[in-house]
Amino acid sequence: MEELFKVPIRNLFVLLSYTDNMPELINSMNAVDEDLITYDFICKQFLKEVEKVNRRGLAKDYVAVTEPTNRLAGRMVMEESMPYIISKKPIVVCEKDEYTANIWLNQLIKSTLKSITLNQYVKQETKVHSFKYMELMPEVEAPPITKSSFAQMTFGRHNVHYNRVLQIALLLHEMTLLSHRNGNWSLFSAQLDERSLNGIFEKFLFNFYKIEQKDYRVKAEGMQWKLEGKKAFLPGMRTDVSLTHKNKPEKIIVDAKFYKDIFQVHYGKLSFRSDNMYQLFTYLMHQEQELNLRGILIYPFNGSAVDEKYVWNERMTMEVVTLDLDGSWKDIYHKLKQVIS
Repeated sequence: MEELFKVPIRNLFVLLSYTDNMPELINSMNAVDEDLITYDFICKQFLKEVEKVNRRGLAKDYVAVTEPTNRLAGRMVMEESMPYIISKKPIVVCEKDEYTANIWLNQLIKSTLKSITLNQYVKQETKVHSFKYMELMPEVEAPPITKSSFAQMTFGRHNVHYNRVLQIALLLHEMTLLSHRNGNWSLFSAQLDERSLNGIFEKFLFNFYKIEQKDYRVKAEGMQWKLEGKKAFLPGMRTDVSLTHKNKPEKIIVDAKFYKDIFQVHYGKLSFRSDNMYQLFTYLMHQEQELNLRGILIYPFNGSAVDEKYVWNERMTMEVVTLDLDGSWKDIYHKLKQVIS
């Protein structure tokens, strides 16, 4: 059975905002008391954006529509029309372009509204408002949505006002997916498994350091083993976050590890997880000799704060630190900036 973490909704919102490269959503809520940022609160922010879209008017576009008809219009689809022709019915299947609001942008909004009305942890008044907005979109379908449904989010002059509403829709969808996976969800916190959070945490740290600092180039770095022999059987090496200083021979390798407990126990002795330490040490040993190196393992806070530093030589150190995801976003932000300072 996988260990579960309890993460406040407000901080899960922050993690996902950076993971999806949308930190402006966090900035827009800086004036809001962090304890007020619940799942229901985020739903209400979504509804405010839906109202703005409705005031401006739903975007429309030409969509290819295929349907049986007794009046020839557009292009007849012969293969689908043949059953009607053979049965001597005065019907053919035609494909024509129809100017409609039933486009994927509006479908994503309506599908999100529908999911809010069905969510047992959303307040009744929020559900009612969601249902009212659905009624304002009668011609728009509400198909099931997946993460890939948001992959084509590109905005131009005619639909740029959809940017924010769909960003929040994506975050709500991801939160719902995470809660359904574990079946343990509340207005204030989510209990998520290590695997789910580890993937989110890696992307969060990568995008955080890419956006929030200017001194280092950030990338996930692939490396080749410095060994002779058949390399086909050697495991791949790829860092979570590599920060290379733009003006100095310095590099920081950050490894994100989401475990309920950062310690292992061997014959009654507590120690840091050996596989994590070995992995980070191997990454450091495969760097260029002229670089000053720091390797940093970042774990979630597990009840006792950890901030340890180990020196290999004058140019290489390893560090283990914890990050309290139950704290305020301001504290999390300053801690992550301090880690690489």
